[in-house]
Parts: sequence; structure tokens; C-alpha cells
Amino acid sequence: MKTTAVVFDWDGVLIDSMGASFNVYNKIFAAFGTRLLTKDEFLEYQSPNWYDFYQRIGLPQKFWKRADEDWVRLYAEEKPALHHDALKCLTALKDDRYMLALVSNGSKDRIEEELKRFRMRRIFDSLEFGVKKEHLKPSPYMLEKTLAALKIKPGEAVYVGDSPADIQAAKSANVISVALARGQIQAIRLAAEKPDHIFGDLDELAGFLAR
Repeated sequence: MKTTAVVFDWDGVLIDSMGASFNVYNKIFAAFGTRLLTKDEFLEYQSPNWYDFYQRIGLPQKFWKRADEDWVRLYAEEKPALHHDALKCLTALKDDRYMLALVSNGSKDRIEEELKRFRMRRIFDSLEFGVKKEHLKPSPYMLEKTLAALKIKPGEAVYVGDSPADIQAAKSANVISVALARGQIQAIRLAAEKPDHIFGDLDELAGFLAR
């Protein structure tokens, strides 16, 4: 079945938000008086489903609500940049007549503001954001909504993510799973999920889809 749509995660895949998230989380943990994470630990434990992340690092549940509130406030002070290969990849795929979509656990308000800042909103044919906890990846819910919005079958879509939850969501939705591993720790984590393809950057992805 021919691939007609490429669906992207946002944080870590198109926008270089890992450093910002690492800084924000350690500010939160410092305020709680809990142990700070090293960068390697953050990359090993991070997940687009932040409740899974909290559980993995052992953050007591009594802190979760405050951590959510503090994250939104503190992240607003950060201004992460796009990855150097993001616009080039998206432009090439658009020129090749692929439909493009975004599926992220991130908040609608925050990501739409970032899309506006980068003048990227019109690039995407469909956007889906995390609203309810039960719909967050690794649930396939948002990917299935995207397939319906684009009026395509699962086998026509590729989902590009950088976390195990992204690959799990893709597999559950029966779309082609593409892991983006920008470092060794991510490569090890993602390879364990057995994605259909794994690439080190978006240039590799664009070249593969062009072929």
C-alpha cells in the first residue's frame, strides 16, 4: 500500500525541546526537594506521557498536580528552537505531495503558539493534541482520529516519533512506525520496541520516503 501521509510527533522530533524539558523538570524537582536527574537519566526515562515519566523516576503522586502546573509556568520561559533538519524535511515531503499531520501529547495552546512562532501551522493538514489522560500515547486514539481526518487507511500512514510510547501507539493503530533516534540512548530504547524503521535524523527519513 502506498504511503500518502507522514504523521509527526512534535517535541524532540521537530522541535529541540529535550534540553528545555530537562531544565524545567530539574527546577521542579529541586523545589520538591527530590533527587535531580542527569541528562542520561532524563533521556532514558522521558516519555510523552508525563504520568509514566513521573512513575519511572519515582515522583510521589501527591506532587503530580503541582508538577503539571509548575511545568506549564516554567516551560513558558523557555524558547526551544526547531531541529536544524525539520523545515527542510517537511518542505521536501510537501513537495513530494505527502499529506502531513501532527500528533502530540503536548497541550494545544502551547504547541499552536510554537507553530505560530515558527510560521508552520499551514504546513500540516491535521493536528491532534493530548486532551484527556486516557487518550495520551501510547494509546492509538489520536492517530486513529488523524487517519479519519485525512480519510486514509492505516497502511497509508507513517508515524515518526522519538519515544517508546510513540512506537507503541503506531503499532496499536497499525500505521508504519518510524523511530527517530538522535543519540545512542534513544537508539537503544527505541530499537527495543522493534519499529518498522529507525533513522538518526530527518534527512535520512526524507531520503527514504523520496525513494
